[in-house]
Amino acid sequence: MFLSETFTQDRDIASKAMNCIDAIEGTAKKVISDFHAMHESGEIDDTEFARNTRILINGTREFVGNNCEITPNPELLKTVLFEYARDLWKNSMGAKAKDRELASSDEGYDDYYFNYIFRHGTYPD
Repeated sequence: MFLSETFTQDRDIASKAMNCIDAIEGTAKKVISDFHAMHESGEIDDTEFARNTRILINGTREFVGNNCEITPNPELLKTVLFEYARDLWKNSMGAKAKDRELASSDEGYDDYYFNYIFRHGTYPD
């Protein structure tokens, strides 16, 4: 086997792994978007959105972690999916902020609020 053949095979394997992680990320983002649409329509509340999202993200991270050939860094995927879900939720809260009359000093509260619900599954005290 020539070195160029080995390089081509390695590149093909890396390309397939990249396509696989892209498919996993895209699928998870689609499900998160569907959860968000349910949240926006009032079918589920903040806690249900955060809990459902947490289950999906943790399950995706576990699957990728157990299949290390997909990606060497499953925590990166978990972070990307968490930030995607949080940003969707925050953007919808931002659109509703006009109705809530939030002061600019309360901007960090949305991060705290979502993070708390995501980690604990319930509203903060």
